Amino acid sequence: MNSPASDRTDQASAAHSQQVEVWHAPAALTEPGPTEDFCERLLLADERIRADRFRVASARHQHIIGRGMARTLLAAGCCQTHEIGFRLLDHGKPIVSTPAIACRAFNIAHTRGLVLCGLGAPHQWLGVDVEWMDRRTDPELARRYFAPEEICQLDATSSEAEHAALFLRLWTLKEAFIKAIGTGLFTPLDQFAFTAAASDSPQLVVRDPKLTRGRHWRFESFEPRPGFVAAIAVGLDAKSVEKSEAPTRLKLAAFETYVT
Repeated sequence: MNSPASDRTDQASAAHSQQVEVWHAPAALTEPGPTEDFCERLLLADERIRADRFRVASARHQHIIGRGMARTLLAAGCCQTHEIGFRLLDHGKPIVSTPAIACRAFNIAHTRGLVLCGLGAPHQWLGVDVEWMDRRTDPELARRYFAPEEICQLDATSSEAEHAALFLRLWTLKEAFIKAIGTGLFTPLDQFAFTAAASDSPQLVVRDPKLTRGRHWRFESFEPRPGFVAAIAVGLDAKSVEKSEAPTRLKLAAFETYVT
């Protein structure tokens, strides 16, 4: 017989199995605002110490909001925010360790003025990334680090603005994938590529099949708020794909609904 905690975990997993949430929150550049104040109240003592190590105000705000968002969203409806425990994987990706009912896939991303928190089901591998659209881009950076298929797509753009937009789209897709598999920049960016990157259905191409970790991957680019571009990578095992009767749905939501 399953325990009550196990039953609740199964119910939570079923409820979220076909939906991935991406919550977005503004991050102040200088003086903290309501979102920073709300999230900082949720941090544990060691998290506050780490936050105080940031010397740049905007970086400190992004860190505080990311951790506060994760605690709020993972705890929602199942436990208290302070009960959430995290641990790091080999290359530094944080995952939920306790309590079992809150062990969902999650990932944090931030850029100038915005923080994202992606949430998925326990069986999913999840990565998100976001960039400020006005970020300066360097064409030589792509030539140095991107895969040939991606460089060809960039070379086919007809204007500097189109090139910059496609670069950021590719960059966020690539970052989302390596964050999802937990390797970060330990995986060279030219070992995999995205074709049809400007479309609604970018496709992953890998040099080494082992890079996919035996999972079925779905990617999506989106605009979380005006002036920002983001991407999400979701990996499912074969069994989950076979059982699924509907594609994974992406839900965007503003974190301000939690801020009091």
